Amino acid sequence: MPTPKQEIQTLFNASVSDNDLVYKFNLYDESVTQKLWSAGYYLRSLRSLDVSQCLQYPTTTSGTISTDEVFIPDPLFDTPRFCYKLNRLLDGFFMNSMSTLDTLGHQIYTLYKCKSNPPKKIYIRTAMGMLTREHTNCTLGHFLDSQLGSQWFLEFEPFRHCTTHESLITFSEIGTSYDRIMKSYHLLKEIELPDDPRLIPFQYNRNRKAIEYCDDSFSSIQTLVDGTYDKILVDIRSNSNTIPVP
Repeated sequence: MPTPKQEIQTLFNASVSDNDLVYKFNLYDESVTQKLWSAGYYLRSLRSLDVSQCLQYPTTTSGTISTDEVFIPDPLFDTPRFCYKLNRLLDGFFMNSMSTLDTLGHQIYTLYKCKSNPPKKIYIRTAMGMLTREHTNCTLGHFLDSQLGSQWFLEFEPFRHCTTHESLITFSEIGTSYDRIMKSYHLLKEIELPDDPRLIPFQYNRNRKAIEYCDDSFSSIQTLVDGTYDKILVDIRSNSNTIPVP
């Protein structure tokens, strides 16, 4: 059984004769899927990131450790390398998550008739504004208004803006302990995100665990995306399958 997203794509391609508009719609449709997949990829990579991936082993003067020697030096934890990896994954997650929604905003503009000239830069909030101004009775507009005004989104949105300017994790936030018996490192505490990335210096009163927060946020974004296509399909059906929705 096709999903609402697939149904919308089939209806659009069957009913719209403007080739440029069809091209844009399909580009945005595929991009939403790609960017959401990428956000999930970075989230999975965050879950699997481990301190053991960032160890350095001291070498002898010859450049290698001899396996014939009884003593093998303890490995060293490369804090900068771990921090770089962690920030890269967080950047990828937050950027792709918000890009999913902003690309969805572009697709919404192709699905609903816009009475005014579309702005050069379109974001999910731009699309919501157009709907609340020009399609006051549409189901999608009310849904987006409730979602983008919810606490989870208001707290999530600044993280993408922060990652374009600052790193979320600094070297000083990473502490490790070494178990000489097991010859392994572990983090002294879970990596935390700041309470509000817009406030510098960062504050950590909420104990916001990075992976748990990203997990919850991804689930909310998936719900927003799926709900958007559900509501779009309702609006299309309510308007006799007319696309763009008048």
